[in-house]
Amino acid sequence: MGAGLPYFKYWGKAKPGQDEAGAQWHLLPYHSLDVAAVGQVLLQQHAFLRKRLAVLMQLSEADAVQWCVFLLGIHDLGKFAESFQQLRPDLRQQFWPDTIIKKKNYSVRHDSLGEMLWQRFLKDEWLEQSPDCEDFLEDAIKYWLQPVFGHHGWPPDKHEPLKNHFTDFDQAAALAYFNDWRQLVSPDIECVVNAGADSDWVKQQARVSWILAGLAVLCDWLGSNHALFTYHDERMDLPRYWQNVALPAAETAIRAAGLLPKPRVEHQNLQSLFPFIQDQTPLQAYCSTIPISAEPQLFILEDVTGAGKTEAALMLAQRLMEAGQAEGIYVGLPTMATANAMYERMTDAYLRFYAEGSQPSLILSHSARHLSEKFQESLLAAQRAEQNYADEENITAQCNRWLADNRKKALLADVGIGTIDQALLGVMPARHQSLRLLGLLNKVLILDEVHAYDAYTNQLLKTLVEFHAALGGSIILLSATLTQYQRETLIAAFYGKKYAAKPYTGKTDYPLLTQVAKDLPLLEQPLQTRESVRRAVQVQFCHDEKAVLQTIQQAVALGKSVCWIRNTVSDARDAWQQLAGYDWIDSGKLHLFHSRYALHDRLTIERQVLDYFGKQSTPEQRQGRVLIATQVVEQSLDLDFDVMISDLAPIDLLIQRAGRLQRHSRDALGKPLAHGQLDQRGTPTLTVFSPALTDEPQQDWYKQLFPKAHFVYPHTLVLWRTSQILARMQGWTMPEDARQLLEFVYDEADEGIPEALAGSTQKALGETHAKKDMGDALALKLALGYTVNSRAWDEEVKLATRLGDDTHTVYLACWQDGLLRPWVSDDRYCWDLSSVRVSSKQLEKVAVIKDVALVAALERLRETEKLFDQYSVIVPLTHEASGESWVGSAIDSSGRGVIVHYNEEIGLWLG
Repeated sequence: MGAGLPYFKYWGKAKPGQDEAGAQWHLLPYHSLDVAAVGQVLLQQHAFLRKRLAVLMQLSEADAVQWCVFLLGIHDLGKFAESFQQLRPDLRQQFWPDTIIKKKNYSVRHDSLGEMLWQRFLKDEWLEQSPDCEDFLEDAIKYWLQPVFGHHGWPPDKHEPLKNHFTDFDQAAALAYFNDWRQLVSPDIECVVNAGADSDWVKQQARVSWILAGLAVLCDWLGSNHALFTYHDERMDLPRYWQNVALPAAETAIRAAGLLPKPRVEHQNLQSLFPFIQDQTPLQAYCSTIPISAEPQLFILEDVTGAGKTEAALMLAQRLMEAGQAEGIYVGLPTMATANAMYERMTDAYLRFYAEGSQPSLILSHSARHLSEKFQESLLAAQRAEQNYADEENITAQCNRWLADNRKKALLADVGIGTIDQALLGVMPARHQSLRLLGLLNKVLILDEVHAYDAYTNQLLKTLVEFHAALGGSIILLSATLTQYQRETLIAAFYGKKYAAKPYTGKTDYPLLTQVAKDLPLLEQPLQTRESVRRAVQVQFCHDEKAVLQTIQQAVALGKSVCWIRNTVSDARDAWQQLAGYDWIDSGKLHLFHSRYALHDRLTIERQVLDYFGKQSTPEQRQGRVLIATQVVEQSLDLDFDVMISDLAPIDLLIQRAGRLQRHSRDALGKPLAHGQLDQRGTPTLTVFSPALTDEPQQDWYKQLFPKAHFVYPHTLVLWRTSQILARMQGWTMPEDARQLLEFVYDEADEGIPEALAGSTQKALGETHAKKDMGDALALKLALGYTVNSRAWDEEVKLATRLGDDTHTVYLACWQDGLLRPWVSDDRYCWDLSSVRVSSKQLEKVAVIKDVALVAALERLRETEKLFDQYSVIVPLTHEASGESWVGSAIDSSGRGVIVHYNEEIGLWLG
């Protein structure tokens, strides 16, 4: 391990120029030891992660740590390649002045080069030294090495002859380092050789690989912090560098990152977590006492809207944490609006999960508000520029951009709240998906509104459940409207199986709590619903828009608050603009709310909506106020309307929407009543805007009235059945009618299908199965381990978590007076708040820009702003002469030019 060894003639990190003080490069063995030291300190101090890894690896904690440290120390073996070293030919020549160096093309990333070096050289060298290790080196270790080599976000994916990239002395230097490092760390070979005799143990390592990949990414990021791991170009033997430099720097890095779990408060009850709860609901009471298994568990909570499912789930999460099964929580919701609402509910409560003064982090994954900055600052504040590796982005840039995106960072917080999409990307072949899985590893995963996804996203959801359970995590699923089939498939996913005809469950009661643990019999517990949320809803139909407008006018005249939920953004805008033309409604009391606003404007509107129609809203705020909205209001937002109108939608969505109709007890004028008092506004009546009712619908029965919404809800049979059962029952009573409504509408039996809908039904079912197959094809396979396996890994922006809503983030910029600024310019998170989600079909990229100054400004922006990469769509807008909106140009997926309009009141539209 002396300083004269050949591996000291290789650089691992380098500054881009020679104008900075201090060492200009960092020797390759030192960076390798930096990353390994981060892994050792992290695992020594993070008891939960250490224990979970040991359980998954089926090794003692000491052996698991030693092997992880050894693996991290060889993560950059590919950098020994001449093709990599020649990226700095001056250093290559300086290190090897007497050698004729032949230029080699750096056409394979160094992560793949490392895997090639192992497979075609180092493995054989090890085998010569330890012939009894053959089975281990052929089978188990591949599940450990691929994720470590794939530390830049995806598995190694290329193989070429070694001579194309490595000289003989490169291979000799790599071997010398490999042997010296193995001698320094001394991982126990005997323990893994013995374990590897069991084929089941080898298969288990495939699961471990997903976590090792995330650990490698995280340790490489921390170990690349140039402020803590300063460049060393002077040679020092490995043991001395390890003890005197790498480990002390790693201690500082882990302390600065704030990654270690915060101490918890033990023995909490529902009232101590949520002091505002005066009377427990039956669901909450049961969750406070249900026995908690020592193994990972799945809970499915089915109850009506307003039954306190969220607090019940958090009570369960606290008890799981107390049982040592988790250190934190991630709550995944279907929309940004529902995530915002959950964040508001958690801003105080989350502190009660942890010891006083421990300062746990709470991050909302998309709003960029009230963030814990400790982790971000520890990695970004002192980062200095480093050498770019040809077309390969350096680790600093990757880390900066990942942490600049708050949606991703929430997965690493103690308590994270966001849309389900960020968690779903953890089980898709997206770059850095492993870091998401690592972030979820020590968390209870709570997923709300699990009924709300199509077959494609639902397949990804089931894969997420399978992964999280297999990696030792517990899951809590919430829904007010879950079909029997959905419940069965989610249970099967937890067991790691495909659903077969034989059901796991036997009860159809509602409300119902289902508990699944692999070491206990499945539990189905019927529950009561508290009287205050037991309610009947009447349904009446309107069959033309004129009747809907008359209903709104009558309600406004009576001083009532009204919500009309449209099924598309376009329909919502049309309705809002039409109502704005009437003098019987105060323009200041007419509001529009949908998903296509810049985040800042959407959050502003959301807060206004919650003020005007929320639980604490006053009669003066509510009187004669009308909200035209899309599906953004139907889930998890605590809103309360006197009158509710909805376009015809599937029954489960109508039930959800009606949950915002007379949600809280008020008197006839809309004044909130004391707890326990009954509402005085009369029987809630949901008005459904629907095609004319008929027993013999035509194929275009729904499309004729809703030509745009037809593409959102193409399964006409489901919509027709919804209208049929509501017309027959003239409403519903909850919870008694829940199962009947759902099972009637979603019954896949062939009986009772109108002849004209038979073809469209078969087409819809075929599309559903196709979506399921697409989701299954794209989802990662747990048993295969972290490997390419002919699967195309890609940047996350190119992977859709929702097939029917394939969108990407667009950043709105204002171009005015020769200056380019974000739409929201007065906030630290200006670009986050200037973003909007837009259909990938409608807007794929920015149109060609002819303004030379604007082109230069955009190039400067991409160079300086950490959030952006080459896939980011930044749309420059100029102010229209009319002064009402801003306008820009873009290209849709067909290559056609489109005009982008934006107005803070109406949002974004194309035309």
